[in-house]
Amino acid sequence: MTAADEILSIEGLARHFSPPVSVTDRLFGKKPVVNRAVDGVDLVLHKGETLGLVGESGCGKSTLARTIVGLYRPTTGTINYEGEVLPEKRTRAQQRAIQMVFQDPYSSLNPRMTVGQMLSELLRFHKLVPRNRVDARNRELMHLVGLPESALGQRPRQFSGGQRQRVGIARALALEPAVLVADEPVSALDVSVQATIINLLADLKETLHLSVIFVSHNMAVVRQICERTAVMYRGRIVETGATATLFDDPAHPYTRLLIGSVPRLVGARGPVEAEAEQTGDLGPVREEVARSAARDGTQPCRFADRCPSVVAACAAEPPLLADPRDARRRAACVHISHHPEGVIA
Repeated sequence: MTAADEILSIEGLARHFSPPVSVTDRLFGKKPVVNRAVDGVDLVLHKGETLGLVGESGCGKSTLARTIVGLYRPTTGTINYEGEVLPEKRTRAQQRAIQMVFQDPYSSLNPRMTVGQMLSELLRFHKLVPRNRVDARNRELMHLVGLPESALGQRPRQFSGGQRQRVGIARALALEPAVLVADEPVSALDVSVQATIINLLADLKETLHLSVIFVSHNMAVVRQICERTAVMYRGRIVETGATATLFDDPAHPYTRLLIGSVPRLVGARGPVEAEAEQTGDLGPVREEVARSAARDGTQPCRFADRCPSVVAACAAEPPLLADPRDARRRAACVHISHHPEGVIA
């Protein structure tokens, strides 16, 4: 892949949240605790690909997704679309280019409006079709997401969870985006309908030539539909690479932990358990890492307090380093240069 294949690139992106400071705290000079939800993310989305974004709850996935689509303003860093830096106040065309499918379809839809009213409002505001074509375009969108035309006259409360998510997808597609950010699009749905929504998104990606960022904690789904995957931990990307490679031969210890958390057959051991048997008491090493970081004024690796492979060099947080065996893969780990042999896709 070359730079010409990149539709979206993120450089040093951060989004921090600060709680309100009380009068008492101001008087005594107490500084608020800053929540670094997204903290220096570098990420690339290629044209026509589905990029999985995975990580445990609270790692910053949804905050990153909302910052990409413009719902949050970045604290620092840049978001580049088609080679141009997106400003804080995006133009209508830039807003349309990157759209989002939300996790909870019910709370993301206006309960007082019918589906037809919601879609018509969008189409008229953005002037995407002539006024006499709005109704026809609404019907096209219903067919596109597998809903009957009669759904245009209904309100969100009249739909099932899966149908509401289809309405949410139709609303995003109404603006004819090039990039679709799907934030946990099936996690709030019944298991019986999750597969139909996933298949719908995959079909729409091929039909409409979309580039998709698929945010999920469901590792099985990500492995099934994503060409590449990025792993996020405490606000940073710790590993990126081809999905097959990342799942079969994870380079970062956190990725191994995440994949190892997926339920397996009784008696089967994952990479985490096998690795844990080879490690002894790491308490002294972790204490030394903390002391070294405090002495040198560096930010230690944020996974050091949980990592079974922690060493003294972890006192300084590494950037995303290229795997010497596979230039397409990067991991924020000091061990990447001598990562054990594994499967390379």
